[in-house]
Amino acid sequence: MKWLKKKYKKLMEKTKYKFVETTGCTAFNFTVNDKQFSEVSEQEYNEMLDYLFVKIKEGINEQTILLEDIVKLFQPDDWEHDPNICEQCGDSVSTATWNI
Repeated sequence: MKWLKKKYKKLMEKTKYKFVETTGCTAFNFTVNDKQFSEVSEQEYNEMLDYLFVKIKEGINEQTILLEDIVKLFQPDDWEHDPNICEQCGDSVSTATWNI
């Protein structure tokens, strides 16, 4: 168990932001480094975004984040669904388009 605590401590030393979301029943809370998200200053917010964008790019390059998942964060500009059902597999085809 000591090795796990050491590994966690080492990970926390490399961590710049700790995000915690609490949900359930009537509870909802989102904190950044133990601070309410609503209390983050504009400067802190912009620094956090810059950091996250760098980490997202690193994740895409390391293939731990899919580029498709980033694109899907945006609302598609067009969505089409072909109602024809494939006789072989029973599936249908949908197409989403993003113009970013």
